[in-house]
Amino acid sequence: MANYNLTTATGVFKTKYIKMSRDMFNSENVVLAKVKRNDAFVGDQALISVPTSFGGGRGTGTIPRANVTAYQKMLITAKKLYAIIEIDNEAIKASQTDEGAFVRLSKEPVKRGVQSWQANLSRQLFNDSLVTNGNGRLGISSSTTAITASAGVYTVTFATAAANPVHWKQANWETKDYINASLVAGTAEYEVTGVNPVASATTATVTLQQTNGSLFALTGQLSCSFYMQNSKDQDATGLRGALLATSGTLFNVPVGYRWQASSQLTSLNVGITPDLLNQQALDIKYAFGENHDMFVTSFVQYRKLLNQLEDQKRYMIVESRNAGPKGKFSFQALEFMADTGPIPVIAERFVEDDTLYSLNSDFIEFHARPDGGWVEDPTMGGSIFRLSPTNDTWQARYAVYGEFAIMPTAHGIMTGLTTT
Repeated sequence: MANYNLTTATGVFKTKYIKMSRDMFNSENVVLAKVKRNDAFVGDQALISVPTSFGGGRGTGTIPRANVTAYQKMLITAKKLYAIIEIDNEAIKASQTDEGAFVRLSKEPVKRGVQSWQANLSRQLFNDSLVTNGNGRLGISSSTTAITASAGVYTVTFATAAANPVHWKQANWETKDYINASLVAGTAEYEVTGVNPVASATTATVTLQQTNGSLFALTGQLSCSFYMQNSKDQDATGLRGALLATSGTLFNVPVGYRWQASSQLTSLNVGITPDLLNQQALDIKYAFGENHDMFVTSFVQYRKLLNQLEDQKRYMIVESRNAGPKGKFSFQALEFMADTGPIPVIAERFVEDDTLYSLNSDFIEFHARPDGGWVEDPTMGGSIFRLSPTNDTWQARYAVYGEFAIMPTAHGIMTGLTTT
């Protein structure tokens, strides 16, 4: 059998993996599958015109005087969004005489790489990216329980109560991820080695081990912010920050009348009820003129709704707006019969336990540079794999350059819903 290696695998990578990554980009995440996507974002920045008034020219009895409609220009700047995978060189050597073995060896990490990128994009979509130092933040350690260390392993405690400035989200923390701590000078990098989300009723813990960069002892630190490696202030704009904004600017547009969330029900300190869902749905309809098309909430609030709506719930099929190589993606969701009509309720692991979003997918867009996906290496004959400069592995890089465009007036947000 002919020798099979990374160079001769180029065709397989292009036909199998590029298409697979495109399909997953369309459909792997429920909310991302519903939002609009533009893959033709070229030029330095994008300007999106949005009307913030109807304009003059209305009246009765006599011909009214006309006035121009007020427009604001959303300024979109692409963010660099990456994922990277590794395959051991010895494993490749062991399988290079069998095309099937080689493809099976590489297929799983390639799939995982796209899933990892998708999960990170979902994390960013629901992040509070507008608060000071909040862009990319995974969480803030406890302000009362200091970070401890034993045998080179740091134990970081996080408050899970709503009073925590950044609510605990288990989905933000995965073992094997590398993260940075903002209070640490230099380039210290830590590997997540363990996650315990139920250490007590009010706290969760994460264990870390330093793997790279200048030495710095985290021991004794309080209120320490953590970020995905090198991601501080680099994330795409998230829904939480956009919908909670009441001042400043968003996408270079001053936040204010007709340019902030239609319904901000914050610090509620009550349990979720059908009345609250109806209130937000009607608030949005009243202020914006259109219904939103989905509720997105945490698994905690989703469970509470399932229990409350036991006698009237039903399930509906909701399809993606983007058709991939395998056809349209659809999912089953709980349907809530609001006063404005049926609206699906979706559970999302990156939403805080006390939060619910009311979203209109027509007014969330993801603008990306053309041909996002696996980056081909011209020195390897167009293969997506390249030899690591630091160890005996081959790496593949998944790269998309893009940014979310969120028109806040079309949506609503609730925070402070009770979680017990």
